[in-house]
Amino acid sequence: MMENFNIDRRKFIESAALASLGLLLSNQSALAQESPVNIIKKAAATAKINSTKLRGGLSALEGSGGNILVSTGKDGKLMVDAGIGVSKRNMSLALSALGNAPLKVLINTHWHFDHADGNLWLHEKGAAIVAHENTLENMSRTIRVEDWNYTFPPSPKGALPT
Repeated sequence: MMENFNIDRRKFIESAALASLGLLLSNQSALAQESPVNIIKKAAATAKINSTKLRGGLSALEGSGGNILVSTGKDGKLMVDAGIGVSKRNMSLALSALGNAPLKVLINTHWHFDHADGNLWLHEKGAAIVAHENTLENMSRTIRVEDWNYTFPPSPKGALPT
């Protein structure tokens, strides 16, 4: 037999307030979680770089952020996007496997860290960096992305497109 279940307004409000407080406190740990940017960078530090020959001198590199296109020719290599800087070791190996031609040009499609974070070391290898003026503008300033709980600092001068 079911008993008549009555709850008065005061008890309902107290229960709802306690439940809301519990949810708020449990979400505090979610708010304090590590930024996805840091998680992605940690993974990229040891990520295997997969190289796929497309046709002619074109190859695709995957494993360091966004996909990277490399064009290898008699005058050198051209890259579209740089990947994540902490992938330098494995990216260097993948680039070497595409031949001895020096890296001459790096094109950034946009400023996001998974496409332009490797700019500095690639510039130090000799690449001239080319990008849209908005990419230069965004890489030259501090950008806070609240959804990722991350503040992107301005890029060092050697990492900026010219």
